[in-house]
Amino acid sequence: MKKIWIIVAMLLLTSVISYADINGPYRDGLIEGYVKKVLENQIQIEEYDGTVHLLNLDRKVNFQIDGKNVRLKDFKPGMEVYGELRGRRLKYLEGYSTENLGYIPPGGKVRTGIVKKIDRDQIIIKNLIGKEETYFTSPATVCLKKGENVPLSVLYEGDRVRLYFDEVDTKMISRMSIEGDSILIKNLYRGKLARADQLEDEIVLDKVEVFRNGKWQGFNNSIAIPYSSDLPLYVGGQRLHYKNLKYYRGKTVYMAIKDFFGTDKIEKMVVKSQYEKTYSDKIKRINWYSDTFELANHKNMTFSEGTMVIKNGRLVDKESINPESDAFIVADGRGSNLYADVINIYNEDLNNSNIGQNYIYAGRLSRIFEDKVYLKDFYLLDRHEWESFRTRDEDDEKELFYDNDTIIYDIENKKYILPKEFFAGDYSVDEDTDDDERIKNKHLKDWYGYIYTDGDRITSIMVQKDLDSLRRQRVTTGVIEKAEEDSLVGWTVYLRDAKDYSYRHDKWMAKNTTIRVNLEKAMIVKNGKIINSYELQPGNRLYIVRDDFYGKVVVVK
Repeated sequence: MKKIWIIVAMLLLTSVISYADINGPYRDGLIEGYVKKVLENQIQIEEYDGTVHLLNLDRKVNFQIDGKNVRLKDFKPGMEVYGELRGRRLKYLEGYSTENLGYIPPGGKVRTGIVKKIDRDQIIIKNLIGKEETYFTSPATVCLKKGENVPLSVLYEGDRVRLYFDEVDTKMISRMSIEGDSILIKNLYRGKLARADQLEDEIVLDKVEVFRNGKWQGFNNSIAIPYSSDLPLYVGGQRLHYKNLKYYRGKTVYMAIKDFFGTDKIEKMVVKSQYEKTYSDKIKRINWYSDTFELANHKNMTFSEGTMVIKNGRLVDKESINPESDAFIVADGRGSNLYADVINIYNEDLNNSNIGQNYIYAGRLSRIFEDKVYLKDFYLLDRHEWESFRTRDEDDEKELFYDNDTIIYDIENKKYILPKEFFAGDYSVDEDTDDDERIKNKHLKDWYGYIYTDGDRITSIMVQKDLDSLRRQRVTTGVIEKAEEDSLVGWTVYLRDAKDYSYRHDKWMAKNTTIRVNLEKAMIVKNGKIINSYELQPGNRLYIVRDDFYGKVVVVK
């Protein structure tokens, strides 16, 4: 009898564990939960969902409790811990004692989640269990991305973040770490569900198409993609348990795919319920009480948490949809009873959110002082169009400030110059004087600049002798498909999923083909700093001011 109870207990334990994603921590490289057992050179950790992992230790494993270095044996059963993995080995583990609940070391309180909303210094995140939490930033908040110190303005809704706090009860973020490009949606697939293999945790699609350049294009006859039990899966707006996916064989499915260390990973999946219709139009009005919206063509449709919403290359919550958004929409239903399965928003702006105060100017360098520049007859890029500001006298000139951290590039001589060289050079002269023989003999004139600013502070400026014809320029967004140094024209990028902003139509117009843009005489800005063309990579998202084939100002998003 005793043996029977043991067998029953083991079966129950096995059945509980089998419902969890036992490989999740090894794919993500992170594990959180409670210490279950401490062995000589191993530790057993129970995740919050009940999955138990027995972990070996990395050769250079680091243990910390309350911010202090400790040994493995200092961890006690029941202690809440956070760990980082290298493959299936534990390389870092931190925990917190309960001896002094009012004190934590600087950065000792940590929260992880997806950014749901940004409102200046207020950030709302959805944590790992789906709960919304509100935190605040300050001028002292440090922001890191890929190990590099970046401005808070690089943050997007949909970004995955890790927040650190210096006090246990505070809502003020001391340090923020933004996940790198792995958060970006690599592809949007459409295909027929051929198989959902729970044993292999794999989905097989037939007749696969990929969304490219504003339309579905043939991609592959068949693909197999790993999936897990926590996969967000919906049909007709209703949550679908992954165990029941096998019953939808032959149905059309839509998948948002991320690149996870070189492997495709499903971020969200929607199963078509009835009949597909597609629209490329502007969302004019949204009724948040009924979760419906109206398109410019007067079509109405519903949406929900199950709708796949892609914005700025990221999956976002439905609350991130704004009126006047231009979008590609995959609708599901019949007649006038339509439901939005997929909403791919085209809109892109110079600033990622209202945290940012970045501007692009173009104009004549009228006067240059040791710490400031005055622009005459200048232009400001406003809503993707150049707006002209004519100056009658010095009082109308635009005052901008620069400092030792400002990046200055002389495009004529293809070199970076120091602020003191900028001030001492002939980039600005008194053209109206008749007394300076040097100005007359050398025919010196004021130079012009494309200027990228944070408020009124110049972060980057590219100077040139003549002003381009700004009337011919337009704003384009897209994703780099290929970047190469052409032997004839120099560095050129190929952009897929490109959109031009049309001032006449007041909307983003999707291109139906890949386009080429030359960057030999462009100012390329990333995280507020000028970079070189060869630093661009496939997959980079760009916001470009261009004169047809020739790029002028490029902002890496």
